[in-house]
Amino acid sequence: MSIKKVPTGWQVDVWPEGRYGKRVRKILKSKGEAKRFEDYVKGKATMGEPYMPPKRDRRRLLDLVQYWYDMHGSTLRDNHSRLNKLRQLAGQMGNPIASSITPSDAARFRQQRLEQGLSPNTVNHDVSYLRAVFNFAIRMDEWHGDNPFAKLKALPIPERAPSYLTPEQIDALFHELRQSRNHDVVLIASICLTTGARWSEAQTLRAEYVRQQRITFANTKNGRTRTVPIGKDLYQQLLEHGPRMGRLFQRDAYLAFTRALERSGIELPQGQRTHVLRHTFASHFMMNGGNLLTLQKILGHQSIQMTMRYAHLSPDHLSEAVKFGPKAP
Repeated sequence: MSIKKVPTGWQVDVWPEGRYGKRVRKILKSKGEAKRFEDYVKGKATMGEPYMPPKRDRRRLLDLVQYWYDMHGSTLRDNHSRLNKLRQLAGQMGNPIASSITPSDAARFRQQRLEQGLSPNTVNHDVSYLRAVFNFAIRMDEWHGDNPFAKLKALPIPERAPSYLTPEQIDALFHELRQSRNHDVVLIASICLTTGARWSEAQTLRAEYVRQQRITFANTKNGRTRTVPIGKDLYQQLLEHGPRMGRLFQRDAYLAFTRALERSGIELPQGQRTHVLRHTFASHFMMNGGNLLTLQKILGHQSIQMTMRYAHLSPDHLSEAVKFGPKAP
């Protein structure tokens, strides 16, 4: 063991575990610092604790993204789109060394995304995707640093009541749908309107899931299977439409629906094109006196909070305000 003066400072040269152990050498600015470092190394070795400074993790953000995908992300339903999204986000950050990312860097990146015109909801999803990459690596004991995205709270999103179609608009829309050359579009839209199904759930419906005047949706967004009763007329049309096994609808009908919607003159908020059918079912269900818990089961919401968006449409919603509130003089 020795401490000696060298041109660049004071060099510590120590064998804490003897001549057959690891050799530690380090140059420090002063002799005092060198002595303290030597004592630190010897003390750690005596206690049987690691004394070598941990090597800096040189992996870049894309390396962690790939690890997340290989070990977990590939099992998700949207695995390819999620991986592409994460690669895009890592590229926009400049693919930095992951250990160099600070919470401030994460906050600045989020602000840049907002300044690009992206909605707070989209940016919240971006941050949650990146946060999940670090969280998974930490759980797997593959990442020993902090999660730089953990301290970012979700941006507030103003609650907006879902849009829905009036009976007159429903008639106008289906009039245009029936003019389409794609004959599948009417049945797909009918399923969405009468069961609250998502467009993708109806479009990919299999014939064997239409039984005893019920439709079972298996390819759902949250992975949970649910079964919804349907009317006799729609049930008969579905039985007569396609094969007994396999997909009922062979042609994609999204474009046909979009064009019919445009011809009908119905204007909707951005992002509520085919989804307006699901909102319309839920809204009319509540306006006609439906039960909120039943609606939750029909729509397949994991949380009642999602279904509560339609509560205000119930005929007796907050009616106690009139009954029990004070009357103006």
